Amino acid sequence: MDALKDRIALVCGRLAGQILRLRRKDGATALPGLVSGLISKNLLCSLSQNMVDGVVTISGTNGKTTTTNFLNLILEDAGFSALTNGAGSNLERGLISAYANSVNILGKYPKTALQVGLFEVDEAELARTFDQLKPRVSTFLNLFRDQLDRYGEVDNLALRWQDMIGADNWQGTIVINVDDPNIYKLQECTTGEVTTFGIEDDNLEITDIHNVKDARFCGKGSILRYDTLYMSHLGKWRCDCCVVSRPKPRVSAQNISLRNDSSSFDLVIDGNSKKITIDMPGLYVVYDLLAAAATAYALEIDIDLIVSSLNKVKAPHGRQETFLLDQKEIRILLTKNPTGFNETIKIIMPAFESVKVNLLAILNDGIQDGEDVSWIYDADVERLRRYNIDLVCSGVRASDFALRWHLAGHNPRLVCPNIEEALDKALDNVSAGGRLDVIATYTAMLQIRSILVNRSRKAKHAII
Repeated sequence: MDALKDRIALVCGRLAGQILRLRRKDGATALPGLVSGLISKNLLCSLSQNMVDGVVTISGTNGKTTTTNFLNLILEDAGFSALTNGAGSNLERGLISAYANSVNILGKYPKTALQVGLFEVDEAELARTFDQLKPRVSTFLNLFRDQLDRYGEVDNLALRWQDMIGADNWQGTIVINVDDPNIYKLQECTTGEVTTFGIEDDNLEITDIHNVKDARFCGKGSILRYDTLYMSHLGKWRCDCCVVSRPKPRVSAQNISLRNDSSSFDLVIDGNSKKITIDMPGLYVVYDLLAAAATAYALEIDIDLIVSSLNKVKAPHGRQETFLLDQKEIRILLTKNPTGFNETIKIIMPAFESVKVNLLAILNDGIQDGEDVSWIYDADVERLRRYNIDLVCSGVRASDFALRWHLAGHNPRLVCPNIEEALDKALDNVSAGGRLDVIATYTAMLQIRSILVNRSRKAKHAII
């Protein structure tokens, strides 16, 4: 009876998705799951049981969608058939939607060899759905302060994850970023396999006094010490009180080179070194590549295949995705918390102070963004003060964003809540062959991307 109920639920969800897509060309990443979930409560269990090679989950504050897309490319090249929520709908309804959208008209999910469920899962949602998904491999990227009105403090999530992994009925593999002390603690909670990743490059050390640290103390209250700090609280840390220190990772990035439009490094896995070069800038992208490589390695995928796949990755949905309109590039930079904002600032900083930066900064306060936008004051916007920036502010909280930039020494040329109108005004001052960088919170990213996709279709221009 339960199996029949599940199939009926999936058929109804699939139909809801098809109807929605008749009205909109994209979407249907949540509605099918909402419809199916109302009919049957056991669909996540059914989903995990239908994956011949198990389920892989990716979770953390920053980098879930990018890492999932990178790993999906590796899995495809390795011959896997992956069921995934690559567009980033990462609550339970998004996972079920991926399932419902993939069944046939009878509600059956076709089983094949090398079949895996690959899901990015919201940080808070993971603890709630973990027992149903029963992942074969669970990857943990980082924990930063984000949406305090929804998640609470970082420590709360860390404790929930520790309890989740320590459950008696789970023996899967965890893949952890040992540069983050909160993530490192997870290995103390499991009896399963552990694969570690991190950065090994002291040349990247930061000494910025404005750097935001979201993990300052050990479990006993002692202040963590750092021999090298890479980003926020990520680095080579140690605790003199607990006599615990960050271990040498099994999968690491060395000899890292970060440019305004690219990143390269040596990927080292168990002493085997290979070169990775991609057209995406930023240290956080290096972390995402490392996480994908470490997860693939935990799945016993060949190292040469991992490297070959990662060397051809492209920017995923709304994450450094670039559009070309009227000979002008528009690059979307998703920004949703202080640490991410600081890394975005580094990306848009030009090589020379005389180079103009064209910037559209969009701030929304939807539930998915976080209704508390005070986090914009924790980022070091002031470091852009010496640059020539043509700035337009937009979004539901356009005035708040404009005030933040003004206090940092930048007076916006225009403050316009209407995103499409603000885009047009921002592009007015971009010359042919130039680029407009768009800093956008999550719902703002979805809005600006939808506008750019529609304009690209009408202009018959491809996304870069």
